[in-house]
Amino acid sequence: MPGKESAETDESGVTLWWEHHLSHTHAVLWTVILVATVGDILLTMTGLTVGLQEGNVVVVRRMLAEFGLAGFWLVKFGAMLWLVAGWRLLSERNATVFLALFAVVTLAVVAYNSVTILQYRGVITTAAVL
Repeated sequence: MPGKESAETDESGVTLWWEHHLSHTHAVLWTVILVATVGDILLTMTGLTVGLQEGNVVVVRRMLAEFGLAGFWLVKFGAMLWLVAGWRLLSERNATVFLALFAVVTLAVVAYNSVTILQYRGVITTAAVL
């Protein structure tokens, strides 16, 4: 089973991963992810209350349509479970890449949501295209 290099195995051959150690790099990435996720949640809820539609049509918009905000929270909870599982099961290097990619995507979503809401409210009129 691919996993952390420092994983131990008990007598039944099951990999033990509850003694996982959090590196400084992973602590920073987790902090960025959690702060960005809170920002994403707050901005999404703000956008929905002012009349904007959810941009993720594949999963989140369907869950919102079917279950309301409970569906939205379920998607966010599922994403966090997936992220924790990936972090725990991947090697140190791959887990760092995994967390970094998730952080970058979440920060990009927060930036996009911020600009969209500011444009909708008329605070900014155009976004510069680089």
